[in-house]
Amino acid sequence: MVGPILITFSETGAGEINGATRLSVRSVTAYFPDATIRRAPSDGAEGQIITVRRPDGLALDLHPGADPERVGQILGRAGPVVGPLGEEIGASWGTLGLDLEGCGPGEAEWAQALVCYRPGQPKLGYILDLAGYEGPVDEALDLEFLDQGARLSAFVWTAETV
Repeated sequence: MVGPILITFSETGAGEINGATRLSVRSVTAYFPDATIRRAPSDGAEGQIITVRRPDGLALDLHPGADPERVGQILGRAGPVVGPLGEEIGASWGTLGLDLEGCGPGEAEWAQALVCYRPGQPKLGYILDLAGYEGPVDEALDLEFLDQGARLSAFVWTAETV
């Protein structure tokens, strides 16, 4: 390996992983042979979570979907992951080019984050950390605050849209 292998998140999945991928340590290891692949319990859902951690910093969490045997959601937390336009973890609100109309409050572990989607791309979410924000995320956020305090902390791809 010459350098980090980039994983690109898009409407179709993350790299070669998508909703057709079996959610098992064995099948995921085939995609990431140099990574540490582990099974973890899934909070409140059937099935399991598969975590992928690689020496280059890659951190992916694969969650079950409607079929607990298949990948239903992919969370890209760190490492060489990018969005379809080259967006990188840590990017500021202003550089992402997102529209506030496509954003809403996160849920569960993302309760203090903003989750945004581009028009026509309902499967790929951008999770923005709102460092220093004190109010409820469902309040109208000030664009000036977003420009200064919102940073991309993860990508989330979901097989089924609601």
